[in-house]
Amino acid sequence: MSLQTTQRIHIAPQGYDQDRIYKPAVETDADLVYLLVTEGDDEQSVECQEVVESKLEEAGIDYETEECNIFNPDEAIQTISSLIREHSDDDVKVNISTGSKITAISGMFACMMYGASPYYVQAEDYGEETVSVGVEEMFELPAYPIEPPEEEFVKILGFLKQKEEDDETVKIKDLNSFIQSEDLDGVKATTRKDENNIYDIANDAYIQPMMEQGHIQMTPIAGSKRIQITQKGKRTLEFSEHLQ
Repeated sequence: MSLQTTQRIHIAPQGYDQDRIYKPAVETDADLVYLLVTEGDDEQSVECQEVVESKLEEAGIDYETEECNIFNPDEAIQTISSLIREHSDDDVKVNISTGSKITAISGMFACMMYGASPYYVQAEDYGEETVSVGVEEMFELPAYPIEPPEEEFVKILGFLKQKEEDDETVKIKDLNSFIQSEDLDGVKATTRKDENNIYDIANDAYIQPMMEQGHIQMTPIAGSKRIQITQKGKRTLEFSEHLQ
């Protein structure tokens, strides 16, 4: 039985680039290149893609195209993150010099969250109609790790957002009931689950950390406290949904 070997994977948004996509892949002996292409791209971008594919074929490098709107930040980060996670056991490099500024930022974030290596390729010059020419140097960039939103926090944010959309008030007891019904790890690990103690458990494991992060806020209401999702919480929830 043969042992599975680590593959060298490159992810590159297409755009108006040729040399800066295929040359780094060839020089680093890539096994597979993913080209991120936008549906309905103009003729110039399609011509660049055809050159890249031809050069990769000449070098014996496999490639696949992934449809992705390189000008849509949500779609870009979702696509790049998905490919990195798909190759979690491989050596994945993301070209952040090609495509758009949006794919550069999205690619960097995806690398920081899922442990891939971003790199930038400096062009020698730019030819007609903004097509880059030649490769002067390739720089690997540091990607300091960041963590994706915690799954259990995301569940709570989703609950709060849905209640807000339904115009329903969420009090502490309502959130406690939700946490118990979902059997989240913060309460699963303890035997103190009676009504008198669940508040302390939920408060320590979820409410206080999420308030400190600015994802939720608490306000007094009729002798109790109302819990609401904040704008930051909504952005975090939306961001997490694009990583599914």
